[in-house]
Amino acid sequence: MATDLSFFRSESAQRLREQGREQGLEQGLEQGRAEQAARSVLTVLTGRGIELSAAHRARLAETTDLAQLNTWLVQALTATRASELFD
Repeated sequence: MATDLSFFRSESAQRLREQGREQGLEQGLEQGRAEQAARSVLTVLTGRGIELSAAHRARLAETTDLAQLNTWLVQALTATRASELFD
């Protein structure tokens, strides 16, 4: 039984694969930006001697909103305790 695979070589299929690659790349870049921003917040807080609870660390690690992470990063520069950022 022969299977017709011509669709997979078609221009439409190639375009769909390219769109998928572009979407995957963009999602990966966004995830990488969020992870780096979270690490930056953690680095600043740690460098300033501010300890984070397990809940605060989890919240930081789970946050993917880049605007929120950047807000926390700016706040981390002057915060005296982690609850000023997360509570």
